[in-house]
Amino acid sequence: MKTCRSSLLQTALVTSLGYVVVQLDVTIVNVALPTFAKVFQADMSALQWIPDAYVIVFAALLLAAGGLSDRFGSRMVNLTGMVIFLFSSLICAFSSSIDIMIAGRVGQGIGAALILPSSLALLSAASQGNAVLRTKAIGWWSAIGGIISAAGPFIGGLILEHYSWHALFLVNIPICIAGIIFTLYFIPEPPHYQSQRTDTKGILIFIVASFSLVFVLISSGKPSVYTLSDLMIIVLFLFSSIQLFRHIRNNDYAFIPPILLRTPIFFMGLILGAAMNFSFYGSIFLLTIYFQVYRGFSPVMTGLALLTFTIIALANTASGYLSERFGARLTITAGLATASVTYIILAFLVYTDASYLTFVCFLFLMPIGGGIALPTLISAFIHASPTDKTATASAAINAMRQIGGAIGVALLGLLVSDLHFSVGVGTTIGFLIAAFIMLATAFLTYAKFYKLDPERISHDHE
Repeated sequence: MKTCRSSLLQTALVTSLGYVVVQLDVTIVNVALPTFAKVFQADMSALQWIPDAYVIVFAALLLAAGGLSDRFGSRMVNLTGMVIFLFSSLICAFSSSIDIMIAGRVGQGIGAALILPSSLALLSAASQGNAVLRTKAIGWWSAIGGIISAAGPFIGGLILEHYSWHALFLVNIPICIAGIIFTLYFIPEPPHYQSQRTDTKGILIFIVASFSLVFVLISSGKPSVYTLSDLMIIVLFLFSSIQLFRHIRNNDYAFIPPILLRTPIFFMGLILGAAMNFSFYGSIFLLTIYFQVYRGFSPVMTGLALLTFTIIALANTASGYLSERFGARLTITAGLATASVTYIILAFLVYTDASYLTFVCFLFLMPIGGGIALPTLISAFIHASPTDKTATASAAINAMRQIGGAIGVALLGLLVSDLHFSVGVGTTIGFLIAAFIMLATAFLTYAKFYKLDPERISHDHE
C-alpha cells in the first residue's frame, strides 16, 4: 500500500507539470488582450481568437487524444503533447503578427488536448485499481492545476507590469522541459491496447461540429443582422450535429462507444461536467467584465481578487476524504448545492455594488463547491468505464467541461454586452442563472445518481 501511495503521489506531481501549463494558458492571456491590440494593431474580432483558438482546439481534440492514449500509450501521448506545447509557446512568444499568434495558440490547444486525458490515464494506472487513492490523487492533481488557473490573471498582470508580453508564453518553457525529463525518468508506460481502431471519421465530424458551434455562439453576440456566411455556419453546425449523432449511434467503434453513453453514470457525468464549467467559467467572464468595465478596477486588481480562487486546492484535496467518508453521491450533491448558494451571494453583491474588499472576502467561496464535487465526479466517472477506455472516458468528460465553459462564456457574456442590459444588471442575472443551473444539477445528482453505490466507491480498495 505504501509503495502504491508513493508511486501515485510521484505520478500526480509529475503529470501536474503538464496540467499547470494547460491551465495557465487558459487564463493568463486574458489580461493582456489590450496589449496585443496595440502591439499587433488588431481589432476586437481578431483578439477574441487569441483565447478562443486555444480553448476550441483543446476541447475539439480531447476525444481524439483520449483514443490515441488508449491505443498508443498514455506516457507517449503525454510526452508528445508537452513537446508540441513547448514549441507552440515559442511561436506565441516571438509572434510578429496576430495571425502567427493565433497559429501558436492553435498549436498550444493541440498540445493541451494530448496532455490532459493522458495525465488522468497515467494517474488511473498508478492507482492500481484503488478507487479511494485514485480520487485523492486526482484531488492533488486538480488542486495544483486549480491554483495555477486561479493565479493566471494575477500572474499575467504582474508580468505585463514588470516585463513584457513575450514572457507570458516563455514561462511555459522550463515547466515543459521539467515535465518531459521527469516523465521520461520516473513514469512507466502503463498497458495500452494496440488493437483499438481510430475513429477518424467520427473525430473529424466532432471537430467540425465543435468549431461551428462555438462560431455560432460568438456570432450571436453581434448587434448586426446575420450574414450569409453566418447562416452557412449555422447550417453546417446542424448538419454535422445530426451526422455525429447518427455516427455514434450506429458505430460500436465510435470515439465515444454507444455502450458508454447508455451507462447512466457516464451520461450524467458528461452533463454535470458541462454544467459546472458553464457556470464557473461563465461567471469568471462576468466578473472580469464587471470589475474592469463597470467598476473600473485595473487588471492587477482584478487578478488579485481572482487569486482568492486558489482556495480550490483545499476543496480538491478535501474531495477524496469527503467521498471516502460520505460517499460519492452526497459529496457531489453537497458541492453543487454549495456552488449554487455562492452564486446567489455574488448576485446580491453585484446588485448592491459592494466594495472591492467585500468581493474579495466572499469570492473565495466561488470555487469551493465545484472544487469539492469535481474530483469525486471524475473518479466515479472513470470507475464506471472499462479499463481499456479510461483515457477515452477522461477525455470525454473534459471535452464536455471545456465545451460547457465555452458555451457559458458565450451565453452569459451576452448579458454584459450592453445590448439589452447594463453590465451591472446583466452580471446579476448571469449569476442567478449560474445558481439555478447548479441547484438543478444538485437535485439531479441526488435523485438519479443512485446507480453509483457510495459504498462501492468508498470501500472498493478493501
